[in-house]
Amino acid sequence: MKTSSFRLYTGPGRISIARWAPRGCPAGYRVFTPLAPGKWFNSVADDEYIALYMKQLAALDPQKTWDQLHELAGGHEPVLLCWEVAPFHAHQPILIADAARTPEGKKPNWCHRRLVAHFFKEKLCVDVPELEI
Repeated sequence: MKTSSFRLYTGPGRISIARWAPRGCPAGYRVFTPLAPGKWFNSVADDEYIALYMKQLAALDPQKTWDQLHELAGGHEPVLLCWEVAPFHAHQPILIADAARTPEGKKPNWCHRRLVAHFFKEKLCVDVPELEI
């Protein structure tokens, strides 16, 4: 399993973990809503987003989620997709303490898909790298 952006990966095994895919995204991807952020996703500060999303992940069975994603990929390696494009400026996975602005006053670039990767590392001891393209 790997993670990537809708804009960077269009091959087999694509699974959206976003609330929706970008307009014009090539067909053929699957959707896994349990990993999509809640309705709060664009209305809370980064630290609250991370806390809410980690709570959402904690409610999932890691092995069952892993198995469902592999089944959904239909024999291909699952590639979990969302909107953000790497490289990320914030430490990955971003932790609540890292969610503050950078010294230059910019919001750090990070992504919830890397929180999913962290979830699988913590719970199943498997690495889920960002796809290198």
